[in-house]
Amino acid sequence: MSDEPEGLIEKTYIEQLGAKYPWVKAKGGVNEAYAIKFFPSIYVFDANGTIVSVPDDRMPSETQIEELLKDVTMAPKMPEDSRYDPLRAMWKKSEFVKMRDYFDKMLAQENLDQAMREVFVAQQTALTKKAEAQVARAGRLGAGPDFAAAETQLERIVKDWKGFPAADAARKELDRFAGDAAIKKEIAAGKALEKLVAKYDPGKSSAQAKKLAAELERFAKKNEGTYAAKQAEEQRGRLTKQ
Repeated sequence: MSDEPEGLIEKTYIEQLGAKYPWVKAKGGVNEAYAIKFFPSIYVFDANGTIVSVPDDRMPSETQIEELLKDVTMAPKMPEDSRYDPLRAMWKKSEFVKMRDYFDKMLAQENLDQAMREVFVAQQTALTKKAEAQVARAGRLGAGPDFAAAETQLERIVKDWKGFPAADAARKELDRFAGDAAIKKEIAAGKALEKLVAKYDPGKSSAQAKKLAAELERFAKKNEGTYAAKQAEEQRGRLTKQ
């Protein structure tokens, strides 16, 4: 997204840099509204629209981004036919149990035309593979080291995949978290770091950045030995280099 002239956007980012992702021509003032200080500035949002990171914040790792993308549910390609609109809506809303029952109902119809049957079988297979992948994902999340973020993602799996083995696997990891003092400490530290970072807007002014850097240093010392302390130190390092 940029408020620069379209010709400049196309020449610089598309022709010269070879950008393959979509660009949006924004109205004037967008840089001030988002406190943009440099280009490119990257904001990361999760599937629910919650801001995960801002330009001055710590950038999510490839692993974290991969996990965030797991929550993005897009319907596998199907014919542009209104008969499939109910199915498209279920994919969009992550109504997986409802979808599973829908497939069973539709495929049980003897008079279902062959074209629709093939589409539903393919969609059913896609759902099955996605459900199986979530079981493996629950195991990866349970391994840490960012147990605070893992707890949030596991709770989402429990909610979205209720009635599937994935929900049971995620619940098992959450129960293990609750019974492990070290993991509970990590989760508490991770959540405290999130609250701390949310109090400041380093993109707004250098004063905000300096205050956050100082608070992050204190946080890291107080929570020494935790993964959250490591994250705080990394973010403080980026702030002090600006």
